[in-house]
Amino acid sequence: MNRYLIFQLQGAMASWGEIAVGEVRHTRALPGRSALLGLLAAALGIRRDDDAALNMLNQHYQFIVCAGKSAVWARDYHTVQVPREARKVRYFTRKDELRDKLVLETTLSRRDYYTDGYWLVAVAATPGAPYTLEALQAALLAPVFPLCLGRKSHPLGLPLWPQLCEGEAASVLREALVRYGAALGELCPALKQLAQFHPQIWWEGDHDGLKADELQTWRDQPQSRRRWDFDTRTVKQGRLTQEAPCTSQK
Repeated sequence: MNRYLIFQLQGAMASWGEIAVGEVRHTRALPGRSALLGLLAAALGIRRDDDAALNMLNQHYQFIVCAGKSAVWARDYHTVQVPREARKVRYFTRKDELRDKLVLETTLSRRDYYTDGYWLVAVAATPGAPYTLEALQAALLAPVFPLCLGRKSHPLGLPLWPQLCEGEAASVLREALVRYGAALGELCPALKQLAQFHPQIWWEGDHDGLKADELQTWRDQPQSRRRWDFDTRTVKQGRLTQEAPCTSQK
C-alpha cells in the first residue's frame, strides 16, 4: 500500500524557475523538483550550504503535481544595482555592496511569475528516506524557515494543510482534489474556483493507477546548490485512471 503526504500551494504570486539566459527569468506553470525540495528543506531547517542533507533529501522523495486553472501569467521589469565583478572582493551584505557607489552597475531584467495560482502536491518517500512522511508533515505545519512560492517576495496565501493518506495514487489524488476543494469553499466561497483543476497531472517514478500519456524532460534536478547546477529528469504526464477507495487519512 502506497503512502503519500499531500499539501496545497497557493499565493498571490508564484515563480517556479526555468532555464535563465540573459536578462529574462522565465517560470514554469508548475512547481519543479528543485522548488519542492527547497520548500521541504526550509521547513525542516536544512541550510543551503548543507550539501549532505540536501543530497539525501534529493535522493529519497518523489512528487506528483496537480495544477489549478486559476493561475495567470505575468511579467515584471526590474532594474537592479550590483557591484562590478571583482574576484578579490567578497560582499557579505547588501549594505556592503552599495557602500562604494563608484563601482555599481545597473542590471536590467524581466521576471515572469503566475498570479493567483493553486497547486496540489503529493510526496512519496522511497526506502532509506531520511525523514518519514509524518516528520515532513510536522515540519510543514511548523516550518523552521519562512516558506515561499519560488521567490522570497512570493509568500504563501493559504496554509499548506498537509494531509497523510494511504492507497492507490489515482484514488488518493482524486479524493484530495475533492477534499481540498470543499475545504476552500468552507473557508471562503470565492476560493472554491481555485479547486478547478487541469485534467492532466505530472509525476516522477511509478505509482499505482497512474498511466503516462507523455514523457517530458525538465532541467530541475538539483546537483549543487553552491554552483547552482541542475540536471535533467523525466516527468510523466497523464490523467487519473480507474477509481479505487482510499483506505485511510490523517
